[in-house]
Amino acid sequence: MKINLSELWNTLKLPLGALAVFSALLLWFGTPLEDVLKIIEGLAGVAALVSLGLDVLKYTGALPDGYAGKVSAVINLVLILGVASVLKLYPSFDFVSVDAAVAEFAKVAGLLFAYIIQVVGSKQIHLAYVRGLGVYDFSHSAG
Repeated sequence: MKINLSELWNTLKLPLGALAVFSALLLWFGTPLEDVLKIIEGLAGVAALVSLGLDVLKYTGALPDGYAGKVSAVINLVLILGVASVLKLYPSFDFVSVDAAVAEFAKVAGLLFAYIIQVVGSKQIHLAYVRGLGVYDFSHSAG
């Protein structure tokens, strides 16, 4: 996969100074950036939860169009600072176990979100039949 740096930079919308401050904070924590990045690369459960959270926010309208990339970038920067902080305070912290639990939660939450979308979608299709096509409700009640 080829990375387009100008597209990435436009998505992040971060000035060079912010990245310098971010790097300085990692150095201040005394945590090697390589160690933090190795851990971040392995946090698939957290990535799934972040993605699901952004999808829910977009679906509900709480996150306007075009902002998901920026919000994701901020969440991931905070995540990197969090991992660096935890590594500094608790060097033997088990990120793998926590990520596995987060991954299971993300699976259940994703299924719940899919169910809600399915119910809402079914209702909208029914309304389209009734209003748009003139197909009327069927009822077997005496009333």
